[in-house]
Amino acid sequence: MGEPRMRRALLFSLSFSLLAVLAWWALTPSPRSLRFAQAHELYGFVDGRRTAGLDTAEPVLTLLTQLAPATQRATAKQQVKAKLSAPEIRLGIGFKAPAWAWHDAPATPAEAVVQVIPSLSLQQLSALPNGYLLLRSESPASVAADPRLRRWLGVAMSETLGQAKALTVTVGEEATPARAQIGLCLEFADAATAVAAVKRIAEPAPNNVLTFKVSPQAEQVAKAHKLVVVRFEVEALYLRLAAQPR
Repeated sequence: MGEPRMRRALLFSLSFSLLAVLAWWALTPSPRSLRFAQAHELYGFVDGRRTAGLDTAEPVLTLLTQLAPATQRATAKQQVKAKLSAPEIRLGIGFKAPAWAWHDAPATPAEAVVQVIPSLSLQQLSALPNGYLLLRSESPASVAADPRLRRWLGVAMSETLGQAKALTVTVGEEATPARAQIGLCLEFADAATAVAAVKRIAEPAPNNVLTFKVSPQAEQVAKAHKLVVVRFEVEALYLRLAAQPR
């Protein structure tokens, strides 16, 4: 009698485990490939289906145009205003060889460079309310070296970026009052560097533009997954002011 019960319990356990694995697989987004004419240090997409009615989308993307080369900046700002309603926009930003790519149409044969957004990055976007922007970099040191981004992120985060092997930036919006939810996911080569990064960015410093708060579980996540995930909020009013022409 005990044996059939044990068999049923084992069968239930295996079935439950299988269902859990299937649910995890179903909820894990597949990697996405984006095509460009050339490789970019920062690449990703804007989900135009999510931007409708959001107060932060236009100012956030207008701020991003400040990273375009000076000769392309005016065109980039026009693209933000004209094509924000496209279902999806492929976005590429370069630092080593300045480049700006903003495509709201399917890729052409000339766009032969494939840059992949892994599942981890897509999960970060899904975790934000109304997530509409994702940018990925596998050369964070190039991103950290850009003086405009160093000014936005502050010294501690910029130096930490220089040690990471990959970076994902995600942006969503929280309502009432409208504010951008910004996520940074840093991937490191080893757990020790990830743990040191948690301590570095959480340390108050007078020359940091942003002060980051980390949860008590941050070090555990860094040890187990070699990741540091940081989120912060910026009110829509401040974003609009920052995006105004100077």
